[in-house]
Amino acid sequence: MTLQPTWIGAVGRRLTSADADVPASDGLISFSVMWAVALTFSAVSHHGSLMLANGLVIALIEYAVLASCVALILQPRRLSLLAILAAAMAAQYVFRLPVASNNQTIAFFMNLAIMTIVSVAWLKHGDVETTRAEIYERLRIVARLLLATMYFYGIFHKINVDFLDPDASCAVALYKPLTHAFGFEESLIGRYGSIAATFIVETITIVSLFWRRYFAVGLIVGLVFHYIIPISAYSWYMDFSSLVFALYTLSVPREVSIAFYSRGRALLRQVPSPLTGGVALVGLGVLFVAATLLATLLREQAGDLAITDRMAWHSAWIVVWAVVGGVVMVLLSWAALEALPYRPVGAPRQPLWVYAIPAVLFVTCLSPYLGLKTESSIAMFSNLHTEGGTTNHLLFARPPYIAGYQNEVATITGSSNATMQSMADRNLGMVRFQLERWMVYHPSDWVSFTLDGQRFERATASSFPLRPPSFLERRLLVFKPVDVSRPKMCTH
Repeated sequence: MTLQPTWIGAVGRRLTSADADVPASDGLISFSVMWAVALTFSAVSHHGSLMLANGLVIALIEYAVLASCVALILQPRRLSLLAILAAAMAAQYVFRLPVASNNQTIAFFMNLAIMTIVSVAWLKHGDVETTRAEIYERLRIVARLLLATMYFYGIFHKINVDFLDPDASCAVALYKPLTHAFGFEESLIGRYGSIAATFIVETITIVSLFWRRYFAVGLIVGLVFHYIIPISAYSWYMDFSSLVFALYTLSVPREVSIAFYSRGRALLRQVPSPLTGGVALVGLGVLFVAATLLATLLREQAGDLAITDRMAWHSAWIVVWAVVGGVVMVLLSWAALEALPYRPVGAPRQPLWVYAIPAVLFVTCLSPYLGLKTESSIAMFSNLHTEGGTTNHLLFARPPYIAGYQNEVATITGSSNATMQSMADRNLGMVRFQLERWMVYHPSDWVSFTLDGQRFERATASSFPLRPPSFLERRLLVFKPVDVSRPKMCTH
């Protein structure tokens, strides 16, 4: 007879009759833990802020978020802690506006949903704990629609000439570091395959969000895809991938979320502790220390390679993600497969205002085509170009602007500022609004550029005719650097 470790028996079992009696809303516990993990990855991505590079106030906000994450991991059943964490992260987002990050924008809408739904339940019933089922069902709707919006625009924005070009495509930019060790990074089949795979994966995931009988197909494809991309180290993807993992724990069927929670709890309980969450925190702490030591060792052995503190920090957290994300992926996939074929059951109707939160995100993501912001519109790594009245999108001859913010594009030719000079070296430009914002924030620096055929030499905030922006313009509009040359190479 083959003996198996105790933890495998605990984690691998199907739900028992005792588990079946657990309220469906206990799936909210799974989400709370995963949301705390996701927002931890988001907070630690601001390495400079944590090191006081942006001032004490911002650093305190970041550490308040981390403290809220720890509290929620320790007591994931407390909805009040989930609401406090959501409020802290939403406040941080508003304080930092305009924010270019797409995943932080998606997280903001989820945090807004958490605060709104919990507040409505409290105002209506005076107690959120007795209305967990109602809160859970409403959050499930928001999570699924946010994922659907993300995948829809993940496909739609990429329907452009340059994403389909293997010499420029962001799919290839992510493919190369993942296959470099195997010598396949220059494979033409692999490069075209990575482009095709991006469309296939995102199509499968969005279809499976609503094709509930075989939801696990899209779930597992999505989990594997989002697990892999942070490991490429192309960018800080851990917060984005963990955000998606967290939203999946809400969007999967209730039974799967409960099974995922049950297996995770069984795994953690193999280590004696009065606090199951404490085991998780200690494990994460040990893992991070080990990863940090590994990153430091690699840095010392790098010789002439210029490895910065942030690169070492990034490497350490990739190791953390590889372990934590891997465990979550396996447990959630395991729970999903055991639920197949899933027979959907009806859910109570929810008020229309619940749908308004993801609907606002959906509409705002059309902004690049409307002449509004080009950042924070889920156009990340899409090769999309919409500036200057032209576009590389295959469905538009010209972008249907309703605003003129993208009409005027300045080509940067030189600057006293190192960052702006690097843009000149890369033949990049800026829409006029973003350039004027930069001048206001850098009054002592000069920049040379060409705008509407006119050349401006060593222009400053005091010498260039600035157009004063309104409060909303300053807080809501943010634009990517503009590629003057073609094809449009991969950028964030």
